[in-house]
Amino acid sequence: MEELSLRQGRRSLWIIMAATAVCLLLVPLAQWLQPSGESDLVTGAQGPFPAAFGAEAPVAPEHVMRRKTGRRVLVHGLSVESTTDGARAVNLRTGKEYWRYERQDESSGAMSFDVSERTVVIAYREALVGVDLRTGKRLWREDLGDGEAFRGVRLGAGQALTEVPGAVRAFDERDGRSLWTAKTPKSCPEVGVYDAYALPDHVSAVPVLCNVASLDTDAEQYYLLLGVDNRTGKALWQRRISHPRGAVRGDAHTLAAPKPDTDDALAVQLLDMSREGATPRADLDTTAWNPVGAGSGTVLLATDAQGDGDGNHDTVLHAYDTEDGRLAWRLKAPTGQEYGSGVIADGRVYLVRQPLLTKADAKRRIPGAELLVLDADTGRALHTLRLPAMTAPNDDVYFMKLDVHQVTDGALSLSWRELWTDEQLIITD
Repeated sequence: MEELSLRQGRRSLWIIMAATAVCLLLVPLAQWLQPSGESDLVTGAQGPFPAAFGAEAPVAPEHVMRRKTGRRVLVHGLSVESTTDGARAVNLRTGKEYWRYERQDESSGAMSFDVSERTVVIAYREALVGVDLRTGKRLWREDLGDGEAFRGVRLGAGQALTEVPGAVRAFDERDGRSLWTAKTPKSCPEVGVYDAYALPDHVSAVPVLCNVASLDTDAEQYYLLLGVDNRTGKALWQRRISHPRGAVRGDAHTLAAPKPDTDDALAVQLLDMSREGATPRADLDTTAWNPVGAGSGTVLLATDAQGDGDGNHDTVLHAYDTEDGRLAWRLKAPTGQEYGSGVIADGRVYLVRQPLLTKADAKRRIPGAELLVLDADTGRALHTLRLPAMTAPNDDVYFMKLDVHQVTDGALSLSWRELWTDEQLIITD
C-alpha cells in the first residue's frame, strides 16, 4: 500500500509539473496575442519589414500583381486595410498578412483609419488607437468618450485629427499626446473632419462638415475650411466651401473647388491657402467640374465629347494650370474608348484608357485596357502598359471604369471604381 501511495504521489507530481510547463508555454502566446491590452488582438510583424518598391512614383510601370481589393492604403511595401474591429497590413510582394491589430470588445467596431509613413491610427466610436506601421503593435490609445455620430481621423504634419463637440482635436501620431484643440464657430457645434492639408509655415487647413446631425434638428449643414496653427491650435481663418469630396489639391497650397451654394457650372475657384487665409486666385476656364486627378500644378478634368462632365462616358481629358486656371492641354480618346479617374504624382499623370462599356458588358471579362503615364505639363505620352483582362463588376455604367487609386513608394494600385470587387492590380517598375 505504501508503494502504491508513493507511485500515486509521483504520478500526481508529474501531472502538476506537466501542467505548469504547459502554462509557461501558453503565457508567451497570450502575450503575443494580447500585449497591448486585455481586449486587443496583436499578431505583431510576421517577418522583416517589406522595403518600398521605389523612392518616387513609378516611371515605367510594367510588373503587375493581382490582389483583392477594398479600402486599402499603399505605404512602403505594404497594403493597409480596415477590418471590422481594427486594421491589418499585407505584404504586397507575397499577398500574405504582415500584421493584424484588432480590439475584441463587443462595441469596438472600427469606424475609420488613416496611414502615414510611420503610423496607422484607427478611429473607434469612443477612442483613437495608434499602431506602429513596422511592428503592428499599439503605440497609444486616447479615450474620447462615447459618441453617437461617425468618428473620423485624418493624419497630417505628424498629427492625428478628429472631431469632438464644437472643436477639432489633434494628437501626436506617435505617442498620442494631446497637442491642441481648435474650436469651431458657435453655429458649428457638431463637427465632422473630412481631411487635413499640411501647409508650409506650421499651418493645417481642415475641411469640416458643420452640424453633422442636423437631420434631427433645424440647424443648417454647411462646410468650412479651417486654417489652424498646428503648433498651438489657434484658429487663423475660416472660409465656407462646397462639399470637400468635390475639392482637389492642385499643388501644395492650391485647392480647386466649385464655389459654395451655387449651381453655376462655371464657378470653379482656385484657392491659395496660406497662413493669411484661403484667397481666390483665379477661376478655372471650364464648363464642367468632373475632376479625375490633381497635383504637380495641374487639375485634370474629364468630359464626354460634348463637354458634359456629368455624362456616363469620359472621352476627353482637360488639364488646367493651377497658377492662372487656363487650359494647358486637351487629350481625346480614340473612338470606342474612354478614361477612368487617375492620380498625378511627381509630374506624371497615371490613368487607364479602356474600351467604352455599356450595361451589356456587365460580368464579362474586359480586355484591351491600357495604363497610361502622361507628362502632367503637356499631356505627352511617356509610357503605356496593356493591362490583363478584368471582369466588369455590375450593370451600372458609372462603376464600369478602371480607376488608379493611389501612386506612392514606387507602386500604384488600380481597380474598378466599385472598390468592393475581387480584382485589384498593383503595378511597379
